[in-house]
Amino acid sequence: MTSLFFDTSTSTLVLSIVKDNKLIDKLTLESAREHSIYAVEKLKEILENNNLTPNDIDKIFVVNGPGSFTGIRIAITIAKTYAYTLNKQITPVSSLKMKILEFNGYDNYISIMKDKRDKSFIGIYNNNYDTIFEGLISDEEIEERISNLSGNNKIIRYDSEDVDRKDLDVLSIVNYYDKIPTVNPHNVNPNYLKEVI
Repeated sequence: MTSLFFDTSTSTLVLSIVKDNKLIDKLTLESAREHSIYAVEKLKEILENNNLTPNDIDKIFVVNGPGSFTGIRIAITIAKTYAYTLNKQITPVSSLKMKILEFNGYDNYISIMKDKRDKSFIGIYNNNYDTIFEGLISDEEIEERISNLSGNNKIIRYDSEDVDRKDLDVLSIVNYYDKIPTVNPHNVNPNYLKEVI
């Protein structure tokens, strides 16, 4: 099984190839608001560097947010076109959840991405990484939700504009999301978490 991981949700473009449970290549590029210029070129490059053709990819993992609206749309559009045209499997990946998958041994995991306003996107997950809550809420509500959790918690906070993807544990992400059912390419959309009322 050969898989492609694709992320353009931040200023760092990430493309990775995972084959038979091994990370065989990872390409990162700081291209800020220019992912549309480089994404297809870098996809072609990583495939050629590993002597692969588009048909050699069995499954595509694409980050669908939250994150930069334009950035997310670039990876999703390319991944959906790829999956639909070549009849490949595709799985959307939460940018909130993927940051916690490199950790283990905690009762709860909390991923917090600061929004430009006085709110943050938050993902709360149990010790099996199952979603307890995902949403856009105020900082006050975040502290209240965290205080209601029992046990040992791992909290990861980051700014939506400044997320370092160079050290992203792609293998952990692919291993986790490989257990999630694939979706129809037409059903993969940018994920903008709605405010919880």
